[in-house]
Amino acid sequence: MAHCGSLNTQPVSDDVHDVRSSTVRGSDGEKLGTVNDVIFDHDTMEIRYLVVDSGGWLATGTFVLPADGVSIDESDDDGLAAKVTKQQIENSPQYNKNTLQSEDEWKKYEQAFKQYWEEEPVMHLKGSDRIITPPDQSPSTRASSPPASAARDGGVSTDREVNVADLFPNRISKVFSDTAPGSGKVTLRPKPVARAEEAASGVALLKPRWWESFENYLRLNKDDIRADCVQCKPKAA
Repeated sequence: MAHCGSLNTQPVSDDVHDVRSSTVRGSDGEKLGTVNDVIFDHDTMEIRYLVVDSGGWLATGTFVLPADGVSIDESDDDGLAAKVTKQQIENSPQYNKNTLQSEDEWKKYEQAFKQYWEEEPVMHLKGSDRIITPPDQSPSTRASSPPASAARDGGVSTDREVNVADLFPNRISKVFSDTAPGSGKVTLRPKPVARAEEAASGVALLKPRWWESFENYLRLNKDDIRADCVQCKPKAA
């Protein structure tokens, strides 16, 4: 069964940009801290969360940010940006790296973490900053009726419910770059291009160019990384 683990202090190749040590800035442009670890799926090796060292401003020292909530820092090619504030981080569930050693404990933490960042206080479309349920408003609103003058002129008055979710449809990215591939030719759309298109449509945030290279490095070294994992060792044996 797939589970999440961290890289801890395991070194990476010198020719790979290590996500660890990247600066993270908040919505106001202020530095939130520096990434000192990554939490990733030990099956797909995809990064799920970033563990960030606050540098002293946070009492607990480190905090966690969802990987799909960070993007490229337009002011720093080697940095990351997140649309969060220090106050939001201070109120988020406290992270303890020992939690990863227990599958049950990690599930409890992850559930509380997701509830905080994705459901409270305002529900957002996962992977974007689009608001699904605006604060102090009900999920569905009623369309306003046309003025009386419109009815006199033959207009039709309507009073139907509008589902807010319909206002933010999910874009389904096509697997193929060409809807009608030529005979004997099937061309997959490169993953970086797909991510860029998804970011443009609001489905996902655009990551730095070196992000995918780091994830690819994790995949290529999957066996070595899993060999140092407490939960993977019994399976490997």
